[in-house]
Amino acid sequence: MKKHKVLTKYRTYVIPESVVEDTLAYRSSLKRFLSGDLSPITFRSIRVPMGIYEQRENDTYMVRVRGAGGVFLPKQAMKVAELAERYGNGIVHVTTRQDLQIHHVRIEDTADILEQLLDVGLSTKGGGGNTVRNVSACPFAGFCPDEIFDVTPYTLALTEYLTRHRNNFNLPRKFKAAFSGCSKDCALACVADLGFFAHENNGERGFSVYAGGGMGAHSALGVQIEEFVPVDDIYAVAEAVKRVFDSHGDRSNRHRARLRYVVERLGADEFRRLYRKELEEVRKELSVFPSPSEEKPEARLAVRILLPRGEVTSHELVAVAGLAPRYALPFLRTTQDQNLLLPVVREDERVLLREELRQINPHFVSNPAVRCVACAGASTCKLGLCLSRNLASAIEEQIDGIETTGIECVIRISGCPNACGQHPIAPIGFFGGAMRVNGRLVPYYTVVAGGKSAEKGARLAQVVGRVPAKAVPALMREFFAAVQLHRLKGESIYELLDRWGIGYLGELCRKHAYVPPYEETPDYYRDFGTSEEFSLAGRGPGECGAGVMDVIRLDLDEARSALNDGRLYNATLAAARSLLVTRGLEPKSDREVFAAFSEHLIAPGWVQDSARAVLDAALDFRLGNRDSLDEMRDGIAALVKRVEVLADSLDSNLNFRVGRIGQMQSEEASKRSSVPAELDLRGVQCPMNFVRAKVQLEQMDVGQVLDILLDAGEPVRNVPASFAEQGQEVLSVTSEGSWFRVSVRRAI
Repeated sequence: MKKHKVLTKYRTYVIPESVVEDTLAYRSSLKRFLSGDLSPITFRSIRVPMGIYEQRENDTYMVRVRGAGGVFLPKQAMKVAELAERYGNGIVHVTTRQDLQIHHVRIEDTADILEQLLDVGLSTKGGGGNTVRNVSACPFAGFCPDEIFDVTPYTLALTEYLTRHRNNFNLPRKFKAAFSGCSKDCALACVADLGFFAHENNGERGFSVYAGGGMGAHSALGVQIEEFVPVDDIYAVAEAVKRVFDSHGDRSNRHRARLRYVVERLGADEFRRLYRKELEEVRKELSVFPSPSEEKPEARLAVRILLPRGEVTSHELVAVAGLAPRYALPFLRTTQDQNLLLPVVREDERVLLREELRQINPHFVSNPAVRCVACAGASTCKLGLCLSRNLASAIEEQIDGIETTGIECVIRISGCPNACGQHPIAPIGFFGGAMRVNGRLVPYYTVVAGGKSAEKGARLAQVVGRVPAKAVPALMREFFAAVQLHRLKGESIYELLDRWGIGYLGELCRKHAYVPPYEETPDYYRDFGTSEEFSLAGRGPGECGAGVMDVIRLDLDEARSALNDGRLYNATLAAARSLLVTRGLEPKSDREVFAAFSEHLIAPGWVQDSARAVLDAALDFRLGNRDSLDEMRDGIAALVKRVEVLADSLDSNLNFRVGRIGQMQSEEASKRSSVPAELDLRGVQCPMNFVRAKVQLEQMDVGQVLDILLDAGEPVRNVPASFAEQGQEVLSVTSEGSWFRVSVRRAI
């Protein structure tokens, strides 16, 4: 089998044979899925670690292409552009972790895409799922005047090391590493699971190391685990941290499975102790890896190519890639701000290059002082709540014309709390949500401010308020108009926010928080770029349901309040409406709410059948066929209580973790009740151990628990992770000496 190599100015990056084998094997899995021999859930566990995600639009997919350190050769960029044109929508998207994404792909074409990427030395494996993700780096590495040394070779070297082991693609959750060439931290290493900062100690090159950072609904800064390690120690350090994560990550709860929760649970000192212990073992086992080449490129300049919303057409990307060998070093680089960089050698070449870029797209050479970075949001992402890219365009349009020279500011926008737009480290940031006003959903954004990435002095942004989406552009215009008047000479955005800006932003949030009645301003009830009323329909299960839970909680609070106040119809309606969003439903009329609740919650047995009488009585009351619901108070209270129990049991995939009510003891149920609750799979190797356990669990009722006996090593690492990936509930993993007992509750 041929080797797939990426030849760079720095060293040869070899895609490991295991990755090549798994990529080529994907075609067989795809064929089985298309023929019906492989279930959608099982196939999902295969395609997601290969970087293939389902989009919001049915039957369309996104393919994420890894870009170690953001480095892409011209032929590689051209190939991605070609595939986007042939199989996607003709647009290539640059992510905030330096990957490239192809959108609106048919699942039937994904094997062809993956194999053609291999031919030019690119891989998608680790683009998603519970895997080692792309290793990112400072986008200016190699030509930044402030860097201690070029971290690119080490980024590529660690990528090669981490991707060669299959067990790195079956971790408790995603694992992200980053290299920064100086303390300014353009790579955002301070909020990575594993972050390296370049240093020199008595003439020796090395890194300080941080672990346990991460962004999301609950963000955290990394804690320092090494003040200085020589450059050759990056492999051992990474392996030791990963092993602590693998051993102590919470595989049973995806909400708290990231490495930052391990640090939080154990404490920084205990985490460091476990890391040191693993590091000792790793150094005994680890083979010697060659030191990456430290050859310095000639370039000392870079030309930034500004991409609106991180998007570039396939034709534009081909044209840009064709310029690289003529004007620059023979590679392009993606940035965390969703742009492209071309490194050049001389100033006169830089001028000529910018002129050619202007001919391709004038926007490429624009240089606004204030600009927006936004995740895909609800336009394609199944987790997205708001159309974050459209908000970014609206903000930039509003602040256009306001003098912002010298006040460099990146506004970071996420379409939900998951932080793909990196709002937790933004000087000014937003993340999307939904609130209910007068019975209708309104898109809104929580406003955060004061975040900063750096080796020393890093800080997470703090919440300053929340406003309806349609008020955000006016809020930003008012803020930057005030900045123009009150900013001191030479004052940075961080200094300005420290002095008065955060408090002022809070005042603006309160000023712009009002949501007018629908009849007065219906536009507030629509997101940017759409004429349809705001809805969460189409939002699918994912790793965080925080935005959905906000809406559920609003309805449950209303149900409980109405029940206490004697507004029994309102309590019934709010309770019935609250959980429909978890089924992807957003009915408009009261009758539709009750009908959907009966079909999706009562009929399957999630809510007691007696609730039908409550709904019927409520409709009669609404139609004027009965004077009161007082005699139904107990039934309404029971309905509200059951809905609260279901809401509290929701997992990250929006599945209920409690059993159904009153399941019929049919012949099938009797058959299932006889299934043994323990399965001994010691001595059975992967993947057959998981297949046998899965078959056994599927014979059991939802809510029943199966104990699985597994060997140490791959079996206990792989089987629980596979069940969690499929939406089942892993209750515990307990050591029994030389083997393990894994308890799994059937959740779906």
